[in-house]
Amino acid sequence: MYIKDEKYNPRLDRLLVLVDILMVMLVLVNLTMLALQVNFENARMSSLIQQYIPQFYELYQPVFQNFLLIDGVFVTIFLTELSLRWLIAVVNKTYHRWFFYPFVNWYEVLGCIPLGSFRVLRVLRIVAVIIRLNRMKVIDIRKWYLYQLFNKYLLILTEEISDRVVVNIIEGVQAEVKTGIPLTGRIIEEVVLPRKAVLVDFIAHRVQLVMKNQYEANRDELRESIYAAVSAAIQQNENIQLLEAVPLVGKAASSALQQSVYDITFETINHIFEKFSTDESRVVIEKITDGIIEAILMEEEDSKLQNTVTEMVLHSLDLVKEKVRVQQWKEKIK
Repeated sequence: MYIKDEKYNPRLDRLLVLVDILMVMLVLVNLTMLALQVNFENARMSSLIQQYIPQFYELYQPVFQNFLLIDGVFVTIFLTELSLRWLIAVVNKTYHRWFFYPFVNWYEVLGCIPLGSFRVLRVLRIVAVIIRLNRMKVIDIRKWYLYQLFNKYLLILTEEISDRVVVNIIEGVQAEVKTGIPLTGRIIEEVVLPRKAVLVDFIAHRVQLVMKNQYEANRDELRESIYAAVSAAIQQNENIQLLEAVPLVGKAASSALQQSVYDITFETINHIFEKFSTDESRVVIEKITDGIIEAILMEEEDSKLQNTVTEMVLHSLDLVKEKVRVQQWKEKIK
């Protein structure tokens, strides 16, 4: 790692803050002078200033005529401040090597060159100072209106560009899927088969859980249904009707038989469902599930399966595109 986290000696914090504020003021003054110099060098602008602001024109003439000398004073101050910060960075071992500072802060070095195109880089000194003061928690730029405005439109721009890129990628994938690439085989081979054991375990567990919960929730209804079915079947049975015709014991025997059939039927079904909650039944369910998945996978060459998988993939991608097209930034900036 070439750059370490920038550290400040607590005793220098106050001094550095004052220096930063002073440098911002000097850079603003220097940039204002640079803008005025450009206007005064333009004959048309110079005549307009002389016509409408004659007092300012006369007042600024000494500065205009000695601009290079005055700018040299600013450059000297900037170089001095740059050298002091370089020395502090070396002492604090802010960077991996002592000569890294001018390369990392290249805009400050180039901004000291007294040429028009390089002077513009002095704007970056203001940005760097603001970031430094924000990092030192002297100021909080997040509360500034300009920062919030910039962040708002940056959010909009970033989301709009990223959404369009994602949509274009998805549409490209859909176009490839529609051309008839062997999608089903690859999904089965590269997606399903490596995770078949997990799928079997998950499905078996869900089947076992659903059967248990549904049975417990509907046990009473099932009992009533079994009783009604047994009663109806016995009443329609001719042998039972003959049994009921036997004097004295017919009715009692028929009722006892009906109750016995009902109890046996319900207990059998109850035993089956309760057994589904055991580990033994879990193994059976897993085998059945594994067999079903194998049977499905054996049909990978079936055109109907191919078309179904393709439609599922295309529809899934359409849903993703629909979600991506939602302009989330509208919700965030409300």
